[in-house]
Amino acid sequence: MSDNNVCKNCGHDESKCTPDETYRRAKELITFKNKASAALLQRDLKISYAKAIAVLDRLEAEGYIGTSNGEEPRKIIK
Repeated sequence: MSDNNVCKNCGHDESKCTPDETYRRAKELITFKNKASAALLQRDLKISYAKAIAVLDRLEAEGYIGTSNGEEPRKIIK
């Protein structure tokens, strides 16, 4: 991920980032890493656990990632 993907609205400050921007960044990250987990999103995007789970739930509902399988990262479907 490059610096030109930094959100001009928030600079990736969780308190200012919109849910749609967080979702876009998360989708880009898991596509790049080819795995999806709350820990990955928390660490790389510096977001809370609750926000990471909400993003994963949305990605799952949209069919982008698979269901949770214990401690294993979720599989990317699309």
